[in-house]
Amino acid sequence: MESLAFDGDGVTARIASEEGAGELRARFTVDATGRDAFTASRRGVRRPLPGLGKVALYAHYRGARRWPGRDEGNIRIYLFDGGWFWWIPFAGDVTSVGCVLHARTARGREGSVTDLFEAMVERCERVREGVAGARRVTPVHSAANFSYSTSPAVGDRFVSVGDAVTFVYPIFSSGVFVAMRSAELAAEEIVRAFRDDRFEAARFARYERRVRKGVRPLLRFIRNYYDPAFLDVFLTPRPMLGMLDSVTGVLAGGTFPTMPLKTRLSLELFFTIVRANRWRRRYDGRSVESRLEW
Repeated sequence: MESLAFDGDGVTARIASEEGAGELRARFTVDATGRDAFTASRRGVRRPLPGLGKVALYAHYRGARRWPGRDEGNIRIYLFDGGWFWWIPFAGDVTSVGCVLHARTARGREGSVTDLFEAMVERCERVREGVAGARRVTPVHSAANFSYSTSPAVGDRFVSVGDAVTFVYPIFSSGVFVAMRSAELAAEEIVRAFRDDRFEAARFARYERRVRKGVRPLLRFIRNYYDPAFLDVFLTPRPMLGMLDSVTGVLAGGTFPTMPLKTRLSLELFFTIVRANRWRRRYDGRSVESRLEW
């Protein structure tokens, strides 16, 4: 697709293919172009999410470490001083290994992207051991400032869904869920719009509010992920006063787009414990510096 032209009666899409150029006409359009965010990038802006301007380096391996039984497919996260690694086993003995770096770690380093990635592998013992003897089967890819929000996400005769609205950082692998759930919410509003034959932007404002509200709890966890006081509590979960269920419920998408009162109260208790742990770390002389802005 090369362009979209909106008018009072519909949308004209200009497309190009191997067979040549052409036009398509529709009454309404849904932007599901993912991180390309076709509509917003041409009619609005894409803004980085503050504090999440990290750098990701990633590649696929064959022969990387696998765990026995049901644990084989589990996604793992490894933390190290320069950032963190994801470890995602795929079917067919392929494993995605990715490193998310603090900008401070990547800034000013010489050498290629591959050199930087391999240096980070060496710095993270578990990853280094996991890929020992494995074969990298793709180039090392990189992405920077990959967390963003687009505006407008809706307009006269269009809505955006999934990554075309926002990309909320890959720590908890929420991207596919957000894409599917936002598409369901959009479909509800689109059906009403066709029923009433009215497609102005105001009709879809509720949809946009629900999507933004739905990702807000995820962002709260992501922003706290770089806080050592948060990690102390998050990585040692205890099934107390519903907190464990509330945390896993958020990360599994169970609070999208609305959060039950019980869950909200449990989460506030959880973050109260995080704040208390921050004071305890200060008292013990341990670091409380968040690496969110690194």
